Amino acid sequence: MTKKICLVLGGGGSKGLAHIGVIKALCENGYEITQIAGTSAGALIGGVYAANPNYKEMEKIIEHIGYVDLIKLFVDWPIKSGLVRGQKMEKFLDKICGQKRIEDLPIKFRAVCTDIIEGEKFVFSQGKLSTAIRASCAIPAIFSPIKYEGKVLIDGGALNPIPVSEVSPDRGEKIIAVGLYSKIFPKDYQKLSKANLSQVAYASMQVMVRQLSINNLAEADIKILPLVDDVNVLNFVKTKKYIQTGYDATMKMMPEIDKLFGGFLPNLFR
Repeated sequence: MTKKICLVLGGGGSKGLAHIGVIKALCENGYEITQIAGTSAGALIGGVYAANPNYKEMEKIIEHIGYVDLIKLFVDWPIKSGLVRGQKMEKFLDKICGQKRIEDLPIKFRAVCTDIIEGEKFVFSQGKLSTAIRASCAIPAIFSPIKYEGKVLIDGGALNPIPVSEVSPDRGEKIIAVGLYSKIFPKDYQKLSKANLSQVAYASMQVMVRQLSINNLAEADIKILPLVDDVNVLNFVKTKKYIQTGYDATMKMMPEIDKLFGGFLPNLFR
């Protein structure tokens, strides 16, 4: 019998590539992902998978992105509101996701953002997938906010970094949540004591996000915490390392995941 998972993927910039490894391990062990909710990098990886549930194809696309590709993707300068406008990113997502709408995806999907007009979370449950992902990934001071239906949307991590509340398990389904902030503290004293203003501001934001993440994770049946280094949030080139880290963390938790469903589920791919 198929074992069904509601998967919740947290934010973390390039650390989010570990989510691919999580999905890979679950699929290889015979689990079906029926719902996905994601914030920021979690919305990116979760949304791409929800549009085309083929982790091998997704892994191949990501592994072939190099520094030149990233420059072409992100050099899209705005005027005031951020370093990157994000329009090229949205076009890239349209290309790999087929311009799909959330309500038409084969896997139920939710992308979490923060509306800075009302100071509340905003969840995309319908509409253009690429727009939802772009909005959820709009890290302040890096990406420009997204104007959408009278709202100004930024990265969802400010309010709901691991959005467990946005999945609704059917009978027999279990919630697995993935957090990427378990290895960012303690900081290096020497480095942080000499940090500039933006570095201090970023570290301060991480304190808040980590605490919110702990609260979110408590609501899941299983939490997976890949030990991903605190790296540059846009360093997407160390793909294989990050994917393997997510895979290893999930395989380590596999006995606990199997227990949720009453015992051992044979690996259908071995």
